[in-house]
Amino acid sequence: MTSSHPAIMLKLGEQTSKVQITQADGITITYKLAFGLEAMTPGPFRQDPPSALELERAIMVVEDALMPLAARIPAHELVTLHSPLPLAGELGSHELSRESIEQLFGQFAAMVEGDPLAAAHLPKGRHFAAVLLILREWMHHLDAKRVVVLE
Repeated sequence: MTSSHPAIMLKLGEQTSKVQITQADGITITYKLAFGLEAMTPGPFRQDPPSALELERAIMVVEDALMPLAARIPAHELVTLHSPLPLAGELGSHELSRESIEQLFGQFAAMVEGDPLAAAHLPKGRHFAAVLLILREWMHHLDAKRVVVLE
């Protein structure tokens, strides 16, 4: 953490998640998020991989939870992700750019739309789909440029 930029950590849980912002003065602010790997209300993903409709609904859920926080989340180049799932191997690295996450999400979305080769190298499970979707929405709407995945 540099003195001019806050450290931002996104901690994903099963039912809820949270974001922790550690400011330059060392004070940490925590916000609870109303989604988790098993809680993508109006319904969790029910199949592996999720259906296209489930994916669309989950995007709306995550956007609805993130957008009210957008004004409270300071501009940040980097978000650190803590997930209950080991991800670096599936994502290909411990550090990825927003463009890389967008590409992976696009491949996953193409696969659930019916292209079985689009994401042949990605896990098909609903929890992986939830992590990828949440991370994509975070980076897209809150303008993070990079993510570091903690294991």
